[in-house]
Amino acid sequence: MKFSFIVYFACFIVSYLPAQLIAEEKPVSHVIIVWLKKPDDPQMRHEFIEASKLLNDLPGIINRHVGEIMPTGRKIADESFDVAVTVTLKNREAFEAYMNHPKHKKLIETRMKPLVKHIIAYDFISQ
Repeated sequence: MKFSFIVYFACFIVSYLPAQLIAEEKPVSHVIIVWLKKPDDPQMRHEFIEASKLLNDLPGIINRHVGEIMPTGRKIADESFDVAVTVTLKNREAFEAYMNHPKHKKLIETRMKPLVKHIIAYDFISQ
């Protein structure tokens, strides 16, 4: 009886936890779409990709990919960008640490931002 009460009580508490608290422990995906100042310039793409790879060893990363557009001709696919980056991090705390890491900030300001015309970020909690 005592055990079933504890299980019931634990389930009751967990069911009422705010979704944000639960979400804080789930992986976070960070997607960056980049349009370079010189579209279709292979050297500029290479410079951006190589600079981006220097961030692969930051703490909290589960996986990280950077690459150039793969034209497919599909109507649904946006083929206007030059480079994309995807980063999956352990949780929201790891995401915040990644975004505020001095190496991340420095590389963006000194090596990446000078190459970029436009950028869009998509951040979401993985389910």
